[in-house]
Amino acid sequence: MNTVEHIVESYFRLCRNCFTYNDVKVMSGNNRQLDIIAVSLSPNNQYHVECSVTHCQNWCPTSAKLIAAFEKKFSGHPTQKDGPNTDSTKGKRYGGAIHSMYSRLGLDLAKLKRVWICWTVKDPHNLATLVDHYYVRTGIRVEVISFRDEILPQLTEAVSTANYDDEVLRTFSLLKQRAAQIAALRGPSSSEGI
Repeated sequence: MNTVEHIVESYFRLCRNCFTYNDVKVMSGNNRQLDIIAVSLSPNNQYHVECSVTHCQNWCPTSAKLIAAFEKKFSGHPTQKDGPNTDSTKGKRYGGAIHSMYSRLGLDLAKLKRVWICWTVKDPHNLATLVDHYYVRTGIRVEVISFRDEILPQLTEAVSTANYDDEVLRTFSLLKQRAAQIAALRGPSSSEGI
């Protein structure tokens, strides 16, 4: 699990009250894994979460590029590559293996929500339409969450001063306390962010 996935996993645990399972290997999947499975018992929410975050805005995806990523991660389509031995040339699809893994984990396809995490999207005004078209075409509804605009601020707000054993939560707690203490030193008119 990389740093971004660890932060997102912490977000699902602390902000959405989920149990999580990370780096789930897809059986019969060539280098396929599910980044995070998250389950909340009340309400009964189930999530398959994929993370693709870069903080450089020029590398952030367009809505159209997100659809290609959804095809790979949620529908099991291989990346288009040239060569006789590639999955795309051989016509290999992993949708069945992904669904089989959902079943092995006890997930209900009717309740399972797919979530894509990215820093931000270059053209957010097109996102809702493209995600709706993807749902109509595939039956897969995807929620796109901004790491920058939603996950970081919500996780920062949710942490307390507790001495967390989890490194991510402890780091957010320390940064939150730093910001609060600096703001207190400077007075009520000053507010320095994290």
